[in-house]
Amino acid sequence: MIENLIFDFGGVIINLDPLRMVTAFAELGVKNIEKVNKAIADAGLYLNLEMGLITPAEFREGMRKCTGLKLTDSQIDNAWNAMILDIPPSRLALLKELKENYNIYLLSNTNEIHYHYFNDYLLSEFGIPKLDQIFTKCYYSHQLKLRKPEPEIFLKVLSLAGLKADECLFIDDSKDNVKTARELGIHGITHHPGEEVNQYFMGGRIRD
Repeated sequence: MIENLIFDFGGVIINLDPLRMVTAFAELGVKNIEKVNKAIADAGLYLNLEMGLITPAEFREGMRKCTGLKLTDSQIDNAWNAMILDIPPSRLALLKELKENYNIYLLSNTNEIHYHYFNDYLLSEFGIPKLDQIFTKCYYSHQLKLRKPEPEIFLKVLSLAGLKADECLFIDDSKDNVKTARELGIHGITHHPGEEVNQYFMGGRIRD
């Protein structure tokens, strides 16, 4: 009996296009973008920011070092946020409908810079101050200092929310993340970005 729904954010609720971020940095003058992107990853900037192990200020300084450019904080943030697109109103309507029948949670690998950006987007587009108001509870990698697909983050969420694994359905666009969830006894659906998450539900309940 599923009583709890746990959603990934990027690629499931909000649309993303990582290539827009790459293009944005290229337009700022970053040369050999693939080589630079590898240097950024090798330096642990992406991973450490998502796990809350470095501050946004440290991330920006690392980006300046890896790119070799004297980019401003705003330039870095704007390019970094360029991958974030939109949330279709139909998905917000779905979440509102599902909340009448289930506890709905968010479990996202994200970071402080993106966190502020998508909450600002929600406020400007929908008048919703925080994503946390839509869900029963939101859990973010940079706040928990844990990250999918490691099992520890799933166990932490189950513990914090007081949930039983077999009473939860997890929806994520990463096969690895869903695989970990299933190994822990959580029901899982691998979502394909570009498709609608609404397809898994009907009338505010999980589709049979």
